[in-house]
Amino acid sequence: YIPKLEDYNAPVFLRPRRFGKSLLVSTLACYYDRTKAHRFEELFGGTWIGNHPTKEHNSYMIIRYDFSKMVMADTIEGLAQNFNDLNCGPVDVMVEHNRDLFGDFQFTTRGDASKMLEEVLNYARSHEFPKVYLLIDEYDNFTNQLLTAYNDPLYEEVTTNDSFLRTFFKVIKAGIGEGSIRTCFCTGVLPATMDDLTSGYNIAEILTLEPNFLNMLGFTYEETETYLRYVLDKYSTGQERFDEIWQLIVSNYDGYRFRPNGDRLFNATILTYFFKKFAANAGSIPDELVDENLRTDINWIRRLTLSLDNAKAMLDALIIDDELPYNVADLSKKLDKQNVFDIRFYPII
Repeated sequence: YIPKLEDYNAPVFLRPRRFGKSLLVSTLACYYDRTKAHRFEELFGGTWIGNHPTKEHNSYMIIRYDFSKMVMADTIEGLAQNFNDLNCGPVDVMVEHNRDLFGDFQFTTRGDASKMLEEVLNYARSHEFPKVYLLIDEYDNFTNQLLTAYNDPLYEEVTTNDSFLRTFFKVIKAGIGEGSIRTCFCTGVLPATMDDLTSGYNIAEILTLEPNFLNMLGFTYEETETYLRYVLDKYSTGQERFDEIWQLIVSNYDGYRFRPNGDRLFNATILTYFFKKFAANAGSIPDELVDENLRTDINWIRRLTLSLDNAKAMLDALIIDDELPYNVADLSKKLDKQNVFDIRFYPII
């Protein structure tokens, strides 16, 4: 998938919780980091991309943000302060890792994540340094927390006008346009925040439902079968239990299909949790089939359904009919806060 991603400058890839998004971000960071060129064989030897590297590998300066670490607050001023406290560090780290280029460069402004990013991009461009490859993991983590806490007014402040978040994405947009940023790759769960940022970041290219990227994260049936056979050979009594374990994992872990004609996928973290427990117990089925850290966030169900009647209707549809009705066109169009809580969109959560 790495060669395909190089066709984009502002890709956004959305998947449910614990689907492997952060591991993908780490992979891209290692692959493109110019300071890790000497470790390319160590990190990627024996992999497909290691045998078929693109020309861009180890070519860029990496800035990696993780919005899941954002500390919440009850005011826009508090959120802005926490945002800056979190996101000034990654730019500092990038400069230190690339001191062979930056020499004695020092920031003239500190404490403002947007201004620090803008300053370092301008400096890099004026000195013709390699471009920046920017990664934002869980871009909508803290804005989703505002929605589940019913703090819609504060959510709207964060995503409109000249808020700290819109300003931050405007700097990124300008950097891509001016050529100092090669790519800004964002992961998240929902497109709502990205759509609500509107003109602040209207260059976003959401790859979530693109056929070429449907299987980028998660395990297909074919991959899962290979994974299971490996685990059985290495940690159990061989292939004689294949049918038994296969039926167990399909019954408990199958359940993702991101387009009607897409492959059925297993959540990578949930499946690996089972295999790790299975291996550690020398082939015994774990007592708990799902890691409690991965269970459904009940706050989202409460927020989505809005009322007890809606909740009952949704659960009846899932349990009795085994599905919720939906419209593919609705799922593919703009999805902001105004319509994300419409029942037509429940299937994407």
